[in-house]
Order: sequence, then C-alpha cells, then structure tokens
Amino acid sequence: MKIPEYIKAVSDSLYCSGNNLRLRKALEKKKVSLVFAGGSITKGWDGTKHLEKNYTDYITDYLREKYSGSTFEKHNLSTESANSFIGLSITDKVREEVSPDIVFIEYAVNNECGHEYIVSYESLVRRMLSLPSEPAVVLVFLISRSLYTSQGYMKRIGNHYGLISVSVADSMKNMLDNGFSWSVYSDDMIHPNPWGHRFIADCLINSFEQVLSREEDSEYSVPAVLYSHDYADYRTCSCSDVSYEGFEKILCPEYGEFFSSGLSMKHGEKAASVSFEGKFRTLFTAFVHDKTDRFSDADIYIDGEKKAILQGRSIYGWGNVTLKNVISFDTAENHKVELKVRDTKKEFVFIEFGIS
Repeated sequence: MKIPEYIKAVSDSLYCSGNNLRLRKALEKKKVSLVFAGGSITKGWDGTKHLEKNYTDYITDYLREKYSGSTFEKHNLSTESANSFIGLSITDKVREEVSPDIVFIEYAVNNECGHEYIVSYESLVRRMLSLPSEPAVVLVFLISRSLYTSQGYMKRIGNHYGLISVSVADSMKNMLDNGFSWSVYSDDMIHPNPWGHRFIADCLINSFEQVLSREEDSEYSVPAVLYSHDYADYRTCSCSDVSYEGFEKILCPEYGEFFSSGLSMKHGEKAASVSFEGKFRTLFTAFVHDKTDRFSDADIYIDGEKKAILQGRSIYGWGNVTLKNVISFDTAENHKVELKVRDTKKEFVFIEFGIS
C-alpha cells in the first residue's frame, strides 16, 4: 500500500472528534491509567496465537514517548468473544481496582444490533463516563471480512456523548472498495495480523493528534440518555455472593483474568444448583459454553417458576464465557433465583449473576 493512501486511510478513520476536555486533563497528569475493554482483537489474538505486541501496546508506547514526563499504566481488560454485556461486568473490576484516566471501548465486531445490545452498550458508556476518575472515553469501531460491524448505533452514541470515535471499519471499507486486499490486514475472517494492529494503532494515534490540535473545550457534562441506560446500575453477584450445591469453587484465569473465580460442577453429583435472593429488575447470568456437547444446559427458576434456559452448547462457544440477559421485569422487586443443571454427567461452569 502506497504511503499517501495509507496516510489518507488513517486520517479518514476519525469519525467524531468529540469533546477534548477530559483527554487533555488526563494527559496533564503525572500518572495516567489506560484501560482497554474489548474482545479478542483488543486482547491481541490473531486467530492462532496472542501477538507479542498489539495495538494497545503501540498506543501505550506512543503516549509514553510523546509525554515522557508522565507514567502510563496499561490495563487490558479484554477477553475472547466479549461483547458489551461482559463489558458491564468489567466496569465493576475497573471501579474496584483501577482509577482510569482514558478508557478505550471496542465491541463492534462482537456486538449484535438488537435492542438489548444497544442498551448494554449505552449503559456501559455511561458507566465508564460516570466513574469517579471522570475518564476520557474513546470508542473504537472495527469490522470483519464479511463487512460486519455494529458501529451504526455506536456512532450515534458517540456523537451524543461527545466522545472520540474512531472508525477503522469505515477506512477498511473504503480501502477494500479500492482494491485493498483483506489478507494484508488479517490472516482470518476477523483478527488483525501485526500489520492490522499497527494500522488500528495509527488510526487511534492520528485521532489523538487531531483532537488535541483543537483549542481546549471549556466544559464537559454527561448528557441525558439517548436510547436507554437500563443496565447502567449493573452489579455483579459472584460465587462469593451465592449459595451452591454440587459445585466447587475454582480459580478461572483461562476465562479472562477479570473473572477471578467461578463454580465448577462436581462429577458424580446427583444434583447441582446455584441460588441467591436479591432485588433487581433485570437478571443476567455468566457461564461457560462450547460448540460441542461438553457442557450441560441449565434452567433458571425465579420465585419457583422456570424462566430461561442456559445453553451449554452453542455454535458461538469454544469454552469461553458468555453473559446472557435472562429476564427483565417492569420494576425492581425482591426475587429468589435458582440455577439447576440438567445433566450432571456433563460439565457446567458458573461465573456470576448480574443484576440491575
């Protein structure tokens, strides 16, 4: 790819320059905390292995060099197959363990375009913006080889909240329309190779330089809701907050380091269940699924009535965590929740309940 074409593609990726006040304030600090929330791409997976350096490393290196008087700490809270529902859970860890100054959110290839995903994405954005550290939030929109991206509603949310929004997806579409080969960017259907990660990083670096070249915005306040923030008060109920029978507590870093523990069903048990009582309007459940029949299904009972099935087998699973929106009520009330495993001859791994 010729240098002028590359420079244009990078420059054109800035979709919304947003309000720059929070970013400027973050970069004035002597110690700056960077948080990356996304899926396997942001984790650095190229389809076969984790790369030695990915776009999050390039951005961190750029900031360290440009602002050499400051210290930059990188926290990559991404995991394979994660979408904005799991992002809601990540925010609890961010609040407890990290005081972020800049947050990058990347879920455009893993999110779907239904109403629930729109609500979870806007709720996630508001949760990040509302953290006590008042971080700058940067939205990153990527694309698959089939040209799938859920950036449409994400762009509108970014505009509404005045956020820096970078559409690598738009630049890739334009390049592909003009004869660019996908294989330069990626070795599979989704995951960027080293060239692709360098390109994403250059798009983000360019956006910072363009945004910071403007005069400083005088103020920023989180605006009114655009679609819905129904899940903005999401709260995690981990294995330490529930009662269980037929399970044993496990450490589960293989499911993403921000899931510190879970419950694994004991082999040979006649019955296995997890339960808790709490006040909520919406219930979520995080568990492990796979495309084989390795994991059993489980039924969710609320106040003694079966309300949902958690599918242990899914064409989208490969032994990874999925977070399912189980049910939403009109108002928040106290409920008793029980998860019952159907087939105790198989496996089942419970990660957490989430309520809002």
